[in-house]
Amino acid sequence: MRDPRVAHVTVTRVRVNDDLRLARVWFTLLEVGEGDRGAAQKGLESAMPYLRRTVAGDLGLRHAPELAFAYDEGLASARRIDSLLKGLRTAETPPGGDGDPEGGAGG
Repeated sequence: MRDPRVAHVTVTRVRVNDDLRLARVWFTLLEVGEGDRGAAQKGLESAMPYLRRTVAGDLGLRHAPELAFAYDEGLASARRIDSLLKGLRTAETPPGGDGDPEGGAGG
């Protein structure tokens, strides 16, 4: 796809209902800011007819499932937690220290 709005979209999971009529697709943006997720969602929705044909053809389905896109908050939350933990580790390490809480040379 050539739409720049979906250039950095990564699909994180897909859940299909039992009759294969609806596929819920979660996505995230790995390379750009979180502010671009609305544009990415609109880009995915505008590409839906193409994506439905592609999915149906690749899977050999007679009917293409409806696609519902949702931003995956899980990865954003994990990034935020990781950032907070890194900040804590940085705050606990004294300036010029080696991070050894005992202050010893290791022996």
